[in-house]
Amino acid sequence: MSTPENLFEPPVRHTAPSEAAVPSGAAVPQEQPRPAGGRGRTIALVGGILAIVAVGAGGAVVFNQVSGGGAQPESVMPGTTIAFAKVDLDPAAGQKLDAIRFVRRFPAAEGKVKDDSDLREVIIKALEEDGQLKGIDYAKDIEPWLGQRIGVGAVPGADGSSKPTVVVALAVTDKGKAEASLPKLTDATGGACQVLEAYAVCTDTTKKLAGVVSATAKGTLADSTNFAKDMAELGEDGVAASWFDAGKADGLLGGASGGLFGAIPGSLMGASPSSTGGVGKGRVAVALRFDGPHLELAGHTSGGTTSFAGKATASSIEALPKDTLAAVTVANAGDQLKAGWPELEKGFKSMAGDQEFTDGLAQAQDALGIKLPDDLYAALGSQFSVAFGGLGADASDLKVAVVSNGDKAVLQKLADSAGELMGSVEPSGGGALTLKSAGDRTVVSLTDDYADEIASGSGLGDTAGFKEAVKDSGKAQIVGYVDIAGLLTAFKDEVPADEAKNLGALSALGFSVTGDGGSSDFSLRLTTK
Repeated sequence: MSTPENLFEPPVRHTAPSEAAVPSGAAVPQEQPRPAGGRGRTIALVGGILAIVAVGAGGAVVFNQVSGGGAQPESVMPGTTIAFAKVDLDPAAGQKLDAIRFVRRFPAAEGKVKDDSDLREVIIKALEEDGQLKGIDYAKDIEPWLGQRIGVGAVPGADGSSKPTVVVALAVTDKGKAEASLPKLTDATGGACQVLEAYAVCTDTTKKLAGVVSATAKGTLADSTNFAKDMAELGEDGVAASWFDAGKADGLLGGASGGLFGAIPGSLMGASPSSTGGVGKGRVAVALRFDGPHLELAGHTSGGTTSFAGKATASSIEALPKDTLAAVTVANAGDQLKAGWPELEKGFKSMAGDQEFTDGLAQAQDALGIKLPDDLYAALGSQFSVAFGGLGADASDLKVAVVSNGDKAVLQKLADSAGELMGSVEPSGGGALTLKSAGDRTVVSLTDDYADEIASGSGLGDTAGFKEAVKDSGKAQIVGYVDIAGLLTAFKDEVPADEAKNLGALSALGFSVTGDGGSSDFSLRLTTK
């Protein structure tokens, strides 16, 4: 992911404190030269906290107490902030209880992180072990004043230029102790900090800090109409949340914002590509939160100029066999591809050249025996799925199938071409793929047996694993599902015993994307048994 140099990693600067740069009446911020090897310390701290939030082998999210409430870091970020993320180790009581329920399902977490563990200390100790924060004593210099929340934002214009400045907000429980300890902390990390309300706001230079403080006085991100609206529509903040204004960032970063969301199709974000190669328009808000013993990454996009094509939903995934191990269904895939083809063609031509693209398209048409892209639109139809059922009875046949309500004649041509290609690569095992009709659908599979299973089987949507993992499958345009427990059983001989023991707590992974006009919602859910 490419980003401008100053966006996520402040440059090394040796700037002396300047009282003249601080607004009248404000406390003089503390700033020290960044020591050798200190580049990116601020972001290392953020990364450490995010790493704690992410549940990995032996890692977990547990909270000290059940309280929640209080000021959020967006209350000390300027209203001009274009990107923002926060981690909340003191969320609502329900989130804390659900987090504990989630963690306790993993054997590897037993005894390593207790209910009363101080995650702030865990993070600081991890940074110290990495050779950072030298000379800092957590119990003496940090614990007495550091709260449970942290926010980081990208703020343009803080130093008079359009380049965004990284701003970090650390929750403060005791202002006096924080102001007494911050000079030592900035001496170890470089930068400048100033206590505003319930947070210590930090940047890498005094001049930038003064600009941030001044901008915040004119209006905060919390009071921003777009931010407040987007976060309200997103719902519960959970333990971590982020927000990004692609429209503003695209102009400031010269299209570099496209790198931030390049892996997310514009149609999923309700955004349109810009001439600079960035996202263009639209805003996205994301939250990591718990729902009972399950973990969900939820997102909401708005302000885009494009939307999903077609009227169908991806509910046909529910009709797949109940023992399906993994599947993804895209509704209106043909219409969606048709709507996005001009931009795809433009992108291909920019990478390969106009003539090369034209020649390549002609060669593909000859090889497949179809007209591109029109026949491809027809083949995809309004209900297109890919399903995986594991291995056959002798553990040698791969159970993979494509299911579509598209043009059967085109699907036959594609299957024949694919079979010929497979035969040329592996003559002993190649051959035409199997096609089987299943009502208004056509099943294309590697084997006759799995084609029959798909055509005659059903019930995936009625399984408990699917219902818990997939949100609003009947309304979504894209739905995906992975039966983690089923995969562990099917491939038990391939998974090391210690990994299988810890992964055994997981049930399934599901995702869904629902679009409506210029906005969309997406959900990625990891469920436990």
